[in-house]
Amino acid sequence: MIPLTSQPPKRWPGRLSVLLAAALALALVPALAPSSAPSAVAADPLPTFAFSGEITVPDELSYNPTGEFIFPSVFHAGEHLTNPLGEWYLYYAPHDSPGGISLMYSDSLAGPWTEYASNPVISNVWSPNYSVNHVSSPDAIWNTEEQTMFLYFHGGNDQTRYATTDDGVTFTYGGSAVTNAMGGATTTETSYARVFTHPDPSSFNYGMFYMENTTANSRRIRVAESVDGRSWVVRPTPIVTPGSLDQGNVSGANLWEWGGQKYIIYHASSGKTFARTIDDTLSTVGAPVVLHASSGVGEDTGRVAAPEIVTDDTGTYLFYESGARLKATISYATAVTTPPQPAFALKTTATATSSCASGVARITVDALNGSTAPNDVRITTPLGEKKFTGVGASGHAVGTFAGSGASLAAGQATVKSFARVDGVAYNGTITANYSAISC
Repeated sequence: MIPLTSQPPKRWPGRLSVLLAAALALALVPALAPSSAPSAVAADPLPTFAFSGEITVPDELSYNPTGEFIFPSVFHAGEHLTNPLGEWYLYYAPHDSPGGISLMYSDSLAGPWTEYASNPVISNVWSPNYSVNHVSSPDAIWNTEEQTMFLYFHGGNDQTRYATTDDGVTFTYGGSAVTNAMGGATTTETSYARVFTHPDPSSFNYGMFYMENTTANSRRIRVAESVDGRSWVVRPTPIVTPGSLDQGNVSGANLWEWGGQKYIIYHASSGKTFARTIDDTLSTVGAPVVLHASSGVGEDTGRVAAPEIVTDDTGTYLFYESGARLKATISYATAVTTPPQPAFALKTTATATSSCASGVARITVDALNGSTAPNDVRITTPLGEKKFTGVGASGHAVGTFAGSGASLAAGQATVKSFARVDGVAYNGTITANYSAISC
């Protein structure tokens, strides 16, 4: 568990890269027309995440009406706000009535996180704007055109609303962003929205993924687009519908970029978070791959849902809701850093000895290939030269050179090695001394 603190707020100047990512092979969703297809191979391998702790420990939170918390949204307050409580803001909410958009803050993505003293910052009753059963699923984004934060949230399940703020804690109601009516006659829920800068700004500045439920009780992911973040246009066709891996529902979609490739990441009723490549027009997606699932060990159990991935100069962090639905908590995982594999290096050692055979002095040179690939070896002495090809790893190239008489002065043998690995040529030269001898 990640402990809360009562530390005084302070500012930690730094820069954010909120990235958005995952999948390896392309497979178009049948309902979508091909358009500017994403690359078939990711620029970088997808990261592996390791469970790092629970953030919203129920017994440590003052605002805890239902004992469950969902849908983390991380905002870089230090980059955009004046005198923030901390470098990073984490918005979250209970799901059950009354919900309530809540805030924690920290100077580090790895915590510790401090609960804001006056939660909730947005409640389910906001007179005269609305009075609903609950508000939940916050998502914060900096609106570049208006130079202020927009925070999107649902309440009730029939629409996603938004509010604006200059300080992250005091909000002005904006209105409805997307509603059931905008989704079509069969839409019964419009919620769990994530908003992001549109990767194709030719027509819109902002994109949105949100969950739509239908009269068939099938949850899928829809796309909406906006010029200003206030007025939205909903596309007629879902971008992701449940497949064989999803157990009937998909939700909590987000946009992530990793290694130059964009991905739509989301969770399913299977309890796993998936990733698919997606193109800049948000029209074509690749096949799903599992991005992260719980290990089932210790506190790392249950669902991995509503993924939010953030990268700064300390690492890459996955924030998510964990545990059983309606009993969830906010946890985080950290991308595991794999030490880079060392480049290939020639590792040749050699010994040279002088000896007598039938009254004739001779030199024997033993070259050992201590590298991981076959080498070609050339041994040169004052008495001659020998070549050996394809000397395997841990193999020996042994050359014996006979003189013309009974004595031999002290001298030096030269050993040259050559290898080609992954198209790269490696060369090395070493020497070995031998002693004078008289037979």
